[in-house]
Amino acid sequence: MAIDEIADRLYGLPLDQFTSERDEAARALRNDGRREDADEVKALRKPTAAAAAVNRLVREHRSDLDTFLKANVALRDAQLSGKGDLEAATARQRETLEQLVRVGGEPVRQTLTAAAVDDEAATELLQGRLVRELEPRGFGTLLAHAPPAPRPSKAKPKTASQRQVAAQAETARRERLRKANADLAAAIADERAAVRRLASARRAVEAAQAAVDRAQLDSK
Repeated sequence: MAIDEIADRLYGLPLDQFTSERDEAARALRNDGRREDADEVKALRKPTAAAAAVNRLVREHRSDLDTFLKANVALRDAQLSGKGDLEAATARQRETLEQLVRVGGEPVRQTLTAAAVDDEAATELLQGRLVRELEPRGFGTLLAHAPPAPRPSKAKPKTASQRQVAAQAETARRERLRKANADLAAAIADERAAVRRLASARRAVEAAQAAVDRAQLDSK
């Protein structure tokens, strides 16, 4: 079996089976004399729980994930190029995101948010072999899709009126891009704050549950 096939199988397993199955696959390769392949498999890292949840999502809900990524493209086009209804595109993107979070669990949200604004993150996501959650990497991908500034025509000089119209259009384009960047930064900040609040709430629940368990044991 090829290394890629082994990796795909391992990262599709339940999390508690990963290590034992990885080690068994490495032993089998070593017994077959494929030492370099065995070392490569042995080096595969066990995913975090959140990454494993995303990997399952890729395998079990691929069509929903494709719909989500297409919704992100539509939203980006509406934000940067003025194509389509921005309000409708925003609502559709949020709807598809929340649908995936409902089936994959809250831990998948961060990676999906990263994939929404970064093409490289989206590519990693679709491979289904994540070992940790993805994080938004800034505006590089978003800016790469911004429409280029119109080049001046060489056919004939523009009149003052035409130059004014062109300048106004360029100003409007830059303002749309600035606002899209600001909206994205705010959304990422809100997302990260929500993740931190959720983690804090979970710790509080676990501590409270532990206290209840201790109290119950003491009362016996």
